[in-house]
Amino acid sequence: MFLSDRCDECGDCLVFCPYNHYEQDRARQEIAQLKAGGSPPIVGSCITCGACNQVCPSQANPFDLINGRQEETGALGVPGEALDRFAKLHELAAHVEKGEPGKPVVNLCIVGAMVREQLRGPLFNGLTIVEGADYFCGVGYIHLGKPSLTAKQALPFIKNLTDLNAGEVICFHDDCYTMLTSFAAQYELQVPFRPVHLFEYLFRAISSRPQKLRALGLRVAYQAPCASRYTPEKDHYLDKLLDLVGVRRVRRDCEGLNGLCCGAPLMATDRQKASEVKLRNIAEAAKHGAEAMVFLCPMCFLNLRKLCQENGIKPIFITELCNQSLGG
Repeated sequence: MFLSDRCDECGDCLVFCPYNHYEQDRARQEIAQLKAGGSPPIVGSCITCGACNQVCPSQANPFDLINGRQEETGALGVPGEALDRFAKLHELAAHVEKGEPGKPVVNLCIVGAMVREQLRGPLFNGLTIVEGADYFCGVGYIHLGKPSLTAKQALPFIKNLTDLNAGEVICFHDDCYTMLTSFAAQYELQVPFRPVHLFEYLFRAISSRPQKLRALGLRVAYQAPCASRYTPEKDHYLDKLLDLVGVRRVRRDCEGLNGLCCGAPLMATDRQKASEVKLRNIAEAAKHGAEAMVFLCPMCFLNLRKLCQENGIKPIFITELCNQSLGG
């Protein structure tokens, strides 16, 4: 939610943008235009990563203003067929695989087909696993310039998870954790169970098996999904995880606040720019000596794995990294 009274039109958010190059004066002008109801160039050139929210010195959430204007004007230019493909996700049949009573639920959202193999091994034994349209958080609509559809999806998403009567729901997809924490609070919705980020769950699961862990000895880069910008407080679990499995995270320029998008949100609107972002990201990881790139988001994995392999970097999902350390 954009907080107009907090915004002093400093323009720092647009000056920071990793994908658009703004001088301070131009940035101030466009923010002023946005607040006045206009649609300056940033509305069409924004790639919807949300970085401007994270760096805003007054926490006014300028991306929410930009994203709302994208929906009002259609300036993002997402083709109708891309919107139609996303809408079909609401048709995915819900599936509940019952686990042992009293254990947490794992929500796969609508990425089950992409991550099902990541559930092999001991880490998820006995847990209830749910997926499909009933458990679809809808956060991806933000990347399509349709934030109202994300807001519309929030209540049924929370209700359907609540109906599972679980004390904890583990969010396999970072988008779901963002919805249940950051967005639910903005929408003033109650979440009557504890959302658990995948990082936290994996840390708990493998730290209970220290005698079975082996150090992998890899130098890795980490690809953070855009949604993680809304919940940076959970990222300390990643460093703990990497320590447990014996890998070293290379310190590079394109991480944390300066992290780069995987390029997926751009594929429907600007494939050339998407390619440039991907190449910049992987080249920078290679420059700093990464042997592998660790992924949390299935879409990031799908978009960057081939380019990783072509540059001698092994793409590996965070759950697979943990399974390898356990000897799986």
